Amino acid sequence: MITAVEIEKAIEQLPEAEQRKLAEWFGEHRLVVEASAVLSGIYDEEDGGENQLIEDDAG
Repeated sequence: MITAVEIEKAIEQLPEAEQRKLAEWFGEHRLVVEASAVLSGIYDEEDGGENQLIEDDAG
């Protein structure tokens, strides 16, 4: 498995232009993750506060 330290070292070896592309992608990725969490919270509230990601006994 790749560790964060290994990823950091690999990123440092990228050319500057590729580092910028990666930074842009990561920023966009974080926005998608955050938006997904917000949307999930909205759905949970609509469902009476229950977490949509937890299976019930039926399954």
